[in-house]
Amino acid sequence: MTQVGKVIDLTFPKGGNKDTPAYLGTVLGDIMLNNTDKTVLEAKVTMLFYFLKQESSTVLPYSTDFEYAVEKFMLHGFESDLITVSFAHYQSLEDGLHQNAQRFLPNFVLSFTALSLFCLGCSFVLKHNRRSRIDWIRSKPYIACAGLLNTLMSLIAGFGLMMILGMPYNVINSIIPFVLIAIGIDDMFIMNASWDQTDRSLPIETRMQEMMSDAGVAVSITNITDILSFAIGCITSLPGIFFFSSYAFTAVTFCYLFQLTYFAGFMAIMGKVEAEKRHCMFFYKMDNNEVKKKKNIVFSVQPQQVSKKMEAEPTKQAPEESSSNPDEPKIKFIQSIYVAGNELDRPGTIFHKSIPTNSKVAKKLSKQQSLPQPNRKAVNFVHRFFAEKFAPFILNDYVRATVVVVYIVYAVVAWVGCMNFKEGLQPSNLVTANHYLAKYFADLKAFWQFGPQLHVAVRNPPNLTDSVEREKLMALVRAFENTQYSMGREGTVFFFLEYINYLDQLNAELENTDRIWHTKLRSWLKYTGASNNWDSDIVYNETTNEFKAFRFQIAIKNILETSDHKKATAMFREIADSQPFNVEVYHEMFPFADQYLMILPSTIQNVVLALVCMIAIAFLLIPSLPSAFLIVIAILSIDIGVFGYMTWWGVNLDAVSMISLIMSIGFAVDLCAHIVYAFISAEGSNERERVIGALEHLGWPIFQGATSTIVGVSVLYSVNAYIILTFFKTIWLTMFLGMVHGLIFLPVFLSFIPISFFRLTKEQLGL
Repeated sequence: MTQVGKVIDLTFPKGGNKDTPAYLGTVLGDIMLNNTDKTVLEAKVTMLFYFLKQESSTVLPYSTDFEYAVEKFMLHGFESDLITVSFAHYQSLEDGLHQNAQRFLPNFVLSFTALSLFCLGCSFVLKHNRRSRIDWIRSKPYIACAGLLNTLMSLIAGFGLMMILGMPYNVINSIIPFVLIAIGIDDMFIMNASWDQTDRSLPIETRMQEMMSDAGVAVSITNITDILSFAIGCITSLPGIFFFSSYAFTAVTFCYLFQLTYFAGFMAIMGKVEAEKRHCMFFYKMDNNEVKKKKNIVFSVQPQQVSKKMEAEPTKQAPEESSSNPDEPKIKFIQSIYVAGNELDRPGTIFHKSIPTNSKVAKKLSKQQSLPQPNRKAVNFVHRFFAEKFAPFILNDYVRATVVVVYIVYAVVAWVGCMNFKEGLQPSNLVTANHYLAKYFADLKAFWQFGPQLHVAVRNPPNLTDSVEREKLMALVRAFENTQYSMGREGTVFFFLEYINYLDQLNAELENTDRIWHTKLRSWLKYTGASNNWDSDIVYNETTNEFKAFRFQIAIKNILETSDHKKATAMFREIADSQPFNVEVYHEMFPFADQYLMILPSTIQNVVLALVCMIAIAFLLIPSLPSAFLIVIAILSIDIGVFGYMTWWGVNLDAVSMISLIMSIGFAVDLCAHIVYAFISAEGSNERERVIGALEHLGWPIFQGATSTIVGVSVLYSVNAYIILTFFKTIWLTMFLGMVHGLIFLPVFLSFIPISFFRLTKEQLGL
């Protein structure tokens, strides 16, 4: 160092000498300075640059091969006990992102396998009286397979269109398969549950009509809201989000179309298999031991809704009629069978072997118009659990009070998280933690505390022979030097300032002549020791040989954190816009800072637009304005929870979490709309009965849909990559909070609201 000090000045960040400045800020890091003269005493990190030729298509392959040869040597051949090395080349970031995308494939296979097993397990129905026995007639394993095939077909359709349009496949787009599986499987559970709760004595066409009139609304809400969410996501200036949203929009649209066509048609086919009492897997006819083989007489009864009193006393007759009608006991017996239902067949069809078709009982029963319509009974023990165990439990007064307290705590913690969110995607988080580029980005921070250079380009140079123009140029330089992120004049590298110093050494008078500011300046630029540096900073007009454009560098400091990148970038650009001479600025952090600057406005814009669309969909598809209002409140509650708790979980607001937030709006609509729609369409004279009916009808499908998504994304937790973990955390939070809202918070709050508040009529419900 002593010998070097005799040749160049080791002051930091600009050393060298008056004739040939040497900028040290970009090559020395983690430094220790002498407090008196600011010379470098110690530097623990140095950066070496090697520039490869890439202009020619002939040379480019060789440069690329050389990069990978160096990469291979650094990773597997270089050894040293003295130094450690980190490095990056032109292809490093692209390779790191591609490696992230490739890691999705085995995880997708594992996730799809787990979801397939989950769906197949849920497709089998256990009998009420023998829970250990599978009902091979009503089970639908092939329906589960069709639902899974639907999602795969949608993925292929979306991926094919993406390839046709030339959209890149990257780590963000590789998230879409997990999203689509969640949407498709959720719809499958809803449609299957609605089918199981139709009257099995009805024709297949009628059952399909009832199923689609019930589940069609829920499925439409699910898919239309998701389609709109992704369509809104396309309204962004961030290319990654645009590509993701476009791919997702296409795939979900195909999923919706397949759900209403191919999947619904396959359900009708399997419904015929069920109606013919065939085995759900092998399709042979099964002997029904529960029904006598002797031909039975079937009475199809279309009961009407009656008063609560008649429902409580369905067989009550006048004393005189009871004593004079010998067939009355049989009618009462049949009525009791009707009200209780049948284990194998839905209420509404009565089987009894001892009634002749011409008997008085049959004629009496066919004319009977006062039989009460029973509530929809659960078709399997899981539905019965939600109706008979879970719903009464959460409707207990003590439990309801506890739920209210828990919700208040949840909302407060979520709001505090929203107020303390952090922005930005660190460069090192773009790759896995064990990728060599992650270490390079970590070491790069040693150069971001002191000395990185801001490049300032002057595209319309001033006339240097004019003293006023020269003063404007000096004012421009001072504007960039005197900021909280600048190191001042000692860090500025500008040929004009060095030429002024040269003239001062000569005691030359600064005349406003072409000789000083053109002829002599050009001669100095050509023969000075730093001529190579100045040559790369100046563009000449080929005709007049005057300056066409030039640049200079400003030393900056304290840009370690993403918030500093954001503030410094905005400030320097604002200074450039306020200056004459058409000034532009650039630093290598700007591509990341642009994301930080755009992410919050883009998130607010897209979330607001998505919420407006969700509100419109809710008001259009739910036949009750108060109900739609409750859905909107629930959506806001879930989204605030996701945004707040992702902050507590260490997730920043960046492109990946923004995508997840957009998706969370669609998912939140799904889970909330299902339970609210089931509530308003359920039977019951008070809010408690309707909550029980809603949970009986859709509690299990909501649990299945949310759980399947959680199972599907949980395999991603093992991947040590920030982008993948961010997706996992936000989707996990969305589905978990949505499930808690749909199964606990919303039912409890609905139980407090009088039925009259909803002002429902049969015409509104389509009855």
